[in-house]
Amino acid sequence: MPTKYQEMEDLDLLEEISNRNRDALAELYDRYGRRVFSLAARILNDPVSSEEVTQDVFLSVWRRGSSYSSAKGKFTTWLFSIAHNRTIDELRKRRRDRNRQNDDIDDHLNIESVEISPLENAVAQSEYAKVRDALAVLPAEQRQVVELSYFKGLTQAEIAERTGQPLGTVKTRMRLALRKLRNALSSEISAAV
Repeated sequence: MPTKYQEMEDLDLLEEISNRNRDALAELYDRYGRRVFSLAARILNDPVSSEEVTQDVFLSVWRRGSSYSSAKGKFTTWLFSIAHNRTIDELRKRRRDRNRQNDDIDDHLNIESVEISPLENAVAQSEYAKVRDALAVLPAEQRQVVELSYFKGLTQAEIAERTGQPLGTVKTRMRLALRKLRNALSSEISAAV
């Protein structure tokens, strides 16, 4: 009897993907492809580039699926970290050609789309609300470096230049902010493991 991939948990699919099972990858893509695309589309504002990012993300899952560790957090956190990083890479690549400006951080956190089911949207909005809440408790200087890095795609050197702060100060603020965010979100990560 054929395996019913739709009934498999994400981690079981990931194990199958590690064994080079393309059907498992197709099922994972069906589950999360639209959300990854929507995340990229919110930041890039370009459907073609967002499709490329989405393909790259799932190619990365195909290649690096065995590197995921549930001890480090939820599978979806890992997947959307890959998506976010790939999207920021694309944004930085574009910046070399032109300067793109978007000052509304909530645009990056709100991934509503007609292509996402209401349930998927509710889960995504809940996850992003937790991140938004965790960002809100950071000191303003730390929140600024995180937002400039993760939502604007700036490097730490670019952040230092834009804010007029020494590079070492920017690095320290980023390190402290990420530690505080990790601690603030650790109960969410622990609950998912």
